[in-house]
Order: sequence, then C-alpha cells, then structure tokens
Amino acid sequence: MTESIATIEALINQGRYFEARSLAETALKLGDNLRLKQLYALSLSKAGVPKAAVDVLEPVYRQHADDPETAGIMGSIYKEIFRKDQDTRYAVLSRDTYLRNFSATRNYYTGINAATMSAIAGQVSKGREIAAEVIRHIANPPGDFWQQVTLAEAYLLTREREKAISAYIEAKQMAGTDWGKISSVYNQLWLLNHYVPVPKEIMRVFQPPGVACFIGHMIDHPTRPRPRFPAVIENQVRDAIVGAINTLNAKIGFCSLACGSDILFAESMAAAGGEVNIWLPFAKEDFIEASVRFAGGNWLERFERLVSRFPVNYITFEPYAGYDDLFSFQNRVIFGSAVIRGAMNHTEPTLITVLSETDLKMKEGGTRDTLSLWPFPARHININPDNYFSPASIPPPAVSQETAKPVYPPLDRPVLYGLVADIPSLSVNEQAKIWEDIQAKLDLSLLSPVTFEANPALIVSFASILGAMDLAKVILREMRGHYLSDKLRISLYASPAHLAPGSGEDEKKIAEISRSRLLELHNLVPTGAVYAFARFSSALSLDVNHYSVDYAGMVTTSWFPQPLEIFRVNLIDGPKKAA
Repeated sequence: MTESIATIEALINQGRYFEARSLAETALKLGDNLRLKQLYALSLSKAGVPKAAVDVLEPVYRQHADDPETAGIMGSIYKEIFRKDQDTRYAVLSRDTYLRNFSATRNYYTGINAATMSAIAGQVSKGREIAAEVIRHIANPPGDFWQQVTLAEAYLLTREREKAISAYIEAKQMAGTDWGKISSVYNQLWLLNHYVPVPKEIMRVFQPPGVACFIGHMIDHPTRPRPRFPAVIENQVRDAIVGAINTLNAKIGFCSLACGSDILFAESMAAAGGEVNIWLPFAKEDFIEASVRFAGGNWLERFERLVSRFPVNYITFEPYAGYDDLFSFQNRVIFGSAVIRGAMNHTEPTLITVLSETDLKMKEGGTRDTLSLWPFPARHININPDNYFSPASIPPPAVSQETAKPVYPPLDRPVLYGLVADIPSLSVNEQAKIWEDIQAKLDLSLLSPVTFEANPALIVSFASILGAMDLAKVILREMRGHYLSDKLRISLYASPAHLAPGSGEDEKKIAEISRSRLLELHNLVPTGAVYAFARFSSALSLDVNHYSVDYAGMVTTSWFPQPLEIFRVNLIDGPKKAA
C-alpha cells in the first residue's frame, strides 16, 4: 500500500493525473485508506472533473475535518468548481472548509485560503480578520517561497500595501526564473483582483513572461534560383529576431528547428534566458536530411546543440515517408501550443515570422494559409528578409546537379482528426445500438469521415478538425438528458494515423496498430466530459471564439516514448473578448 501511495503521489507531481486516478481506483479496491482517497479525489479534480471529486471526498472530509491535508484538498476542489462555474455557493463552501480547519489547527495554508475565499465570497472584513491571524502564525522570517507568498497575500488582504509590495518582491527574488511558481502566484493574484484591488506594482512583479511562437524561411538551398533568405543576411535577420524578442519581453518560445530562421529564433530565445519548446514533425534523422543538412556550414552542429539543451516534442517518431502534411500540422501545433500557454497566463501570445513579402504575394496556399490560422492578427511581427538584400547583390546559384529524388515505401499514413466514444458501463452490443441510433440521424456525406467504425467503440476519423468536433456535438446533443449521459466517454485525437492496406477510397479503415493505440489512450480518459489529446487541443485552440481547453494532465503509453498531455474541451458562447 505504501508503495502504491508513493507512486500515485509521484504521478500527480508529474502531472499524470489520469494514470494516478486509475492506480488509486485500483488500490482502493484492495483496501480502505485515507491517503488513497485524498489522492484519488485530487487526481479527479486536477483532471478536470472536480464535481466527481466532491462525491469521493465529501464523506471522507466529514470524518476528518480537522486533518489539514483532507481539508486543504476539499477546499481546493470547491474552489476549482467556483473558478469554473462562478457559483458563489462553492466559494462559500471552500471558505468554510478552509476556515474550520484553520480554527482547529492554525495551519497557515488553510488559513490564507480561508482569508482569500472570504474576500472572494464578499466577506472582505472577515477575510482581513483571518489574514491578520495568519500573519501571527507565519515564521519570521518565512522559511521558504510558499510561506513568503502566504505572508505577502495576507498583507494584501489586511490592506498593508507597502508591506505587501515588499513581501511580493522578496517572493519574486526567491522564485528566480521558476515560471511555474511565477505563473501560480500571478493566477492567484489575477483571480483575487476581481474581488480585492491588487496594486499594479504587485501585478507587474509577477507578470508572466511573454509567449511567442515562430515560423520562418530556411536558409536558401544552394541551387535556389531566386534568393529569399540568402546566407549573407543571417546576422541582420538574427538582430531583427532579437529585437522582436526583447520588445515583447518574450521568455517562452515555441518553434521547429530547420536551418535558417528557426534555429536563429531558438538561439536568440536561449541567449535571452528563455524557455525553448521545440517541435519536430517526424523522425530526427529524416528531419535533418529534409531541413538542415543541405545548408552546410555549421547548421547541423547548431541543431544538435539545441536539441541536446531543450526539450524536443515530436508529431511522430516515425519516418517522413513523403508526407508534407506533417509540416503544416506541426505549424498548427506550434501555434496552438503558444495559445494554450498564453491562456494559462491570462495573456495573448505573439507570432513572430521571417517571411518574404515578395514570396507571399507570389504564392497561394502553403505559408499564406498557415498565417490565416493565427487567431490574433494584431499580435504578429513579420521580419521581411527582402529588406536586407537586393537580388542583384547575391551571387548566382550553384549549378544544379541532377539527383535522384528519394523513393519512399508505400505507406497510407495521413494526419487525421478523430473521435473515440464509448459508454464503459454497457456491453458492446448495447453500445452498438446507441451508435446505430445516432448514426441514423447523421448526414455522414456532409461530415465526410475518412473512416467510420462502431466496434468495440465508436472510432471515426476526418481529414479536418471540424468534422470531429461536429460529430462530438451531435453525440452530446443526442445524449443530453439520457440517463447514461454522465457515463459517456469521448476523447479526441489528431495524429498521423495508419490506414489498413488495400482500403478503398469509400471504405478506408484504421489499421490495427493505430486502432489499438487510440483505444489505449481512450481507456485512460474519465467519463462525463470531452477530452482532447495535445495535438488535437493545439489545433482546436486556434478557434478562440468557440473553444477553450483546460489542462488536465499527462499520460504515458506503451508505444509513444514521450508523455502526452490531455486537455478538457469547453465550448464558448460567442466571441471572446481580447485580453
């Protein structure tokens, strides 16, 4: 039992809430344990279903109200429901839970939360009274970052402005460049500022760093007939990228790593002490051959230096195989990753590009279509390489040597957007009847699925994200009010998917390898909400007027060597207001 608890705690600390929930669920079947119940409820809440966590922990809390850990988790679950639904009842429940424990234990964590939730619930004077009591119980000086932040928040609630500013500045110095701590404090201040005025000086101290994503041209191939990004302007482009990063105070960046402007952006972000998140569309060696090696010079060495220093995320670890849709899908994911990260910090990210305006005017599709996906056109900085050279000043290209084009083995593996749905409490036959009834109401010709099957679960894939979301809406609409609606499980995926060899255009089928992978992921998802895996979430988040996503954790699989993030999908009624 002790070993299981340690494993579950480690999973939660790693953000792997779905796996923690599953392991806790299994362990609880073997024996009753307070810590297991706490962790089970915590994993449910962090995975995006706090109301399910309430059902688990409320009976436990009634028996252990004086335990700071149980009360702390219970109060945080009520607080999370309030944050999502803005239902004041849960703000009061959260406050009362924290306050009862603080009154019994004088634990500073439950105390400061009782004070803050009092203010949020409209009882500012009560919050001030509790905060004054918290100050008396904090070590002087505070022993660590979290005690320091607690003291600062308590001063803020007691309206001791100068002491609060000083304490927050000290906390920021203790946090250094730990963006996780900085964002956590900022999010608390952002919430509190809706109910208790927070001085602008404090908001500025913990203002999260700017988020930027990047796409741009590679260095010109030696045989390129018309120059676009010749090697001789590398330094000018680098200086312009550095200027954009400094102007934005960007410290969090998302990019790929092709020779030329991608690598220049990553190097510039690194030099500024920033966080660099790298995406590659397929296997590393294939990417080097397609997008790095031809440039010669020291580009390959610079590529290797960056991938050894910063985390690299892959769309797929499989070979390129000639699928150019992997490049465009990668750009969607880069854009969406920045949008999601910005939303976590209550800000809009900026797109930085290095794109020839002459080239953009001459071409249709491709890069131009990619730019049209960016949801914040006012937050876009383009560095135009045309400004740094005249075509006449560039030496003529090398004589093109005829080289055999690579021959890729036949492989049906397009990027597909899909949905998996089931109702775990029903038999396969009972589920099949429900999917049959829903299918009868669908206009499949309008939705245009690439594949469709309903056994052992409903698995449908599309060439565009809209088809998958439309199907999800149909299922949710048809199941609304059904006694099994809370048992419905829906997951959304977007990835290069293998199709079965020999599938006809009208009856394509997901290959067994892709089907088993999708089901392995789907079986980790809880019921009662719609969850999307990271690639789908990134693409979906670009439609900021209709969807938002909440981080729900990570999972590991038997077939993908990196953890996969999961997000809960929310529908938005009407356009969002600019941040």
